[in-house]
Amino acid sequence: MNKSAITLVAIGLLASSLSHAAPITSSSDPALAGAYVQDFESGPDGTFTTQNFGGGVTATALNTAEVTTASFSVAGDFAGDYNTRGRWHISNFGTQFQSLRFDFGSAISALGFLFGASDASWTLNAFNSSNTLLDSINIAAVFASNAGDFFGLSGLTGATYATLTQNFDGIYSSGGVDYVFVDNLTFTAGGNDVPEPGTLALVALAGLAASSLRRKA
Repeated sequence: MNKSAITLVAIGLLASSLSHAAPITSSSDPALAGAYVQDFESGPDGTFTTQNFGGGVTATALNTAEVTTASFSVAGDFAGDYNTRGRWHISNFGTQFQSLRFDFGSAISALGFLFGASDASWTLNAFNSSNTLLDSINIAAVFASNAGDFFGLSGLTGATYATLTQNFDGIYSSGGVDYVFVDNLTFTAGGNDVPEPGTLALVALAGLAASSLRRKA
């Protein structure tokens, strides 16, 4: 096998090892075993641009071209409906945001949340501390469902923040704020920016192959 072929094989193995993120559609997903749940029941309630909650979670409403003074609320409007549980939840009902960011105090490997009342699709993106996009899912509109619709991502490596952003489709294809509810933000600590053992082995293998080829040259 020539040097180019070995290099391509090594790159392919590395890509296979690193590409293991997966969508979450249930709060009982094994990736969330032992996870921390921020249910917002301890508040504080009110209207915020940014707010730190227990467990190292900070939520921030991001400004957009259409909403230049974005904010969110922690309130009990429609509590128990639209996939909310308990007394309080995050919403843009009565406030406005088209993009919401969650920062975590340390790296996480999986996250998910209850999501309700959407009439447009939304996109969930997860990033590491270098602002590199790790994975993304499109969340279809759930409308008036109260069936416990839950969405998230697992298999993340070193995720430190995530964004939830409205898409302009459905009845909002021409613009406007899609009022939604977010509750029971669930996340699993871990997933630091350290290569997994399998990845380290592949890197070593590629290095040895290249070194061997150089000696033969």
